[in-house]
This record gives sequence, structure tokens and C-alpha cells, in this order.
Amino acid sequence: MRIVIAGGGRVGGALAARLVAERHQVTVVERDAAACNRLFEDIGVVTVCGDATDPHVLESAGISGADIAAGVLARDAENLAFATLVRSMGGARVMVRMLDSRYREAYRLAGVSELVEEAEVVVAKMTTAIDFPQVAGSLPLAAGDAILFELQVSPKALVSGRTVAQVRALPNFPRECVFIGLLDPEGRITLPDGSTVLRAGYTIILVARRAELARAVECLTAELQGHDDTPLAEILRKVDFLAPLSDEELSTVARGAEYLRKAPGEPIFNKGEAGETFYVVVSGEVNLLAEGGRVLEVVKPGGFFGEIALLTGEPRSTSAQAATPCELASVGRDDFRGVVMANPAMALEMSRILGQRLAKMAQQDRAPQKRKGLFGR
Repeated sequence: MRIVIAGGGRVGGALAARLVAERHQVTVVERDAAACNRLFEDIGVVTVCGDATDPHVLESAGISGADIAAGVLARDAENLAFATLVRSMGGARVMVRMLDSRYREAYRLAGVSELVEEAEVVVAKMTTAIDFPQVAGSLPLAAGDAILFELQVSPKALVSGRTVAQVRALPNFPRECVFIGLLDPEGRITLPDGSTVLRAGYTIILVARRAELARAVECLTAELQGHDDTPLAEILRKVDFLAPLSDEELSTVARGAEYLRKAPGEPIFNKGEAGETFYVVVSGEVNLLAEGGRVLEVVKPGGFFGEIALLTGEPRSTSAQAATPCELASVGRDDFRGVVMANPAMALEMSRILGQRLAKMAQQDRAPQKRKGLFGR
């Protein structure tokens, strides 16, 4: 698009840089010759040195053929004059930064299609940041009645590992709050649907009514309660086949874990499914079940299960179901393999340990037993 920006100060320069990066055809009109030179040298934008309220200057900037005219001058009176001239000289859509709300009606009469009230934006962002420090960024919409905001998913958040549909079904989640984006740690964005999983470390982008923002933030940031504060890496250190990992590598695996809450009777996985994760029980108990629902083993806090299928690539040999209200930390295949496969010698040692354990397990009686921190299947 062809865009003319009136004003090459801090805001005008930042706007020009963003638009040039997005490959728009941009011209900046600025009185200060030094500012014009700096903009041209720094970002390569075309500049016209002159007064943006002078018809001759605007004509030389190509206003008659512009698609957009943006006024970010230092005074509302100048922006209003610029907007009026643009409307008389071409068909560009006019947008203006408004400093004083008393000019709102004058801008409307001048045909300004987009008004950005600087004070409103600053106040809304600052009050949101004060009231909700968990919010990473925000933008007021509809004169502040709605808020677009970003929030990072904590590993211990109750919503971590749940789908958008599951979160929206929570009784305390506001109906008038909409998921519009999911940003991964590498900066890639996904447009979510109901099946999109909210993963730890990802940033969710939402829109909510201002009045519902508190409920939305509270629901999305609520964390698991009732478990001890022992770091997950310390718990993982007690597992035999993880012994070859260094403290740093164990911490990496632990950071990738997602925390889940399960209700009594809720399935965790079923026999025959692919083993994409293994689990540590943070609180509560989990039953490992054979065909017909017979309880093979009970996994208690500090215990692990699901690692055999993860490591061997074989389907799950049992089903897992929450016996009581429980909290779990799940470690995914990618996070685990990313650490292990980076060190072939370590992978070989872990395979040896796993082989010994599988052989020992084959000789054990499979009658129900209480577990004390060992892995299941």
C-alpha cells in the first residue's frame, strides 16, 4: 500500500520502520531536515522535508495517490489541518493520533476514519498492567470496553495441557472471552480451534470484555494446589534409567513438563495407545489397569508410570486411570528425546539400564501391589 505519514518523530519513525519492514511504500513528511536524513539512513524510507499542513508539500509527497494518510504530528491542530487537506486532495483513508479528546468531534467532521487516542491507550495499558501483572501485553478495543491481551501458560497452570474447548467449558471461564492466537516459544503463531492444546511456555492471545478480564486471568493462571514444593528435577533424579542425565539435562526435561489435574475415574491413557508421554504423580493416586478393569498397580505421589511405551515405541500395555483426585506432571517424547539423543553415549547407557529393568519386570508377579516411586508401564 502507498502510505504517507505526517510527522517523523518517535512515533512516526517507529510506524515508518514497521511499515517498511512489511514492504509497504512509505513516505514521511517532516519539517526537521536532520530527522529526515536520519530516517532515510536508518530505515531507507522516502522523506519529504516540509510542513505537512502545506498543500504543495503534500502534493510533492504523492498524497493524491496515497491509500493511507497517517497524522502523528505534535499538536492536534496540525493533525486536524493535515486531515482536512488530505480529504480535499485525494481519496486516502485518514487515521490520526489524537492527543486531546476535545478534538474528537472536529476529527469526525474532517472525515478521519481511525482515531488513536494516545492517553486512552497509555492509561488502559498501564491500569491493566497494574491490576493484572500476569498479563504480558494488552491493547484496548472499542473505547476500552474490550481488551486484547497476551498471557503465558505456566507449567503449573490448571489449563496447561488442556484444549481450548476444555478451557471454554470450565464453569468459571467467561463466555465473552475469545481465543484468537497461540504463540509458541519460537515466535510462530497458530490460529486456535477447539482442539488446540494450551502448552506450557506458549503465549495465548485473547479478547475479553474489560468487566470479564479479572475472571479470565484468574481462570487461566490458576495453579495446582496441594503438592509439595520438591522440584520435579529432584524427583526425576530418583528414577533408575534417568541416572545418566546431568543436573542441567534433568532440569531441561523438567522445564518441558506440563501439569495436569484429573478427577476420580478420569482416564489418562488407554491400552494400545501410542506412548507419547510419561507421568509423575504429584498428588493423589493412579490405577494401572489390565483388560476388564482389573487393577494391576496403584501409583502414589512420587511414583512414575508410562515410560516403557515412551522409550520402546510400543503401544501402551496397560490403561491408566485416576483413582482419586490427582495432579500429574507429564513429560513429552520430544522434550525427553531432545535431551537424550543429543548424547549417544548417554542414550546407550539408558538403553542398558532399561533393558535390565524390562528383564526384571518380566520375572515379577503381576499381582496388584502398592508402588513406591517406581515406573509402571
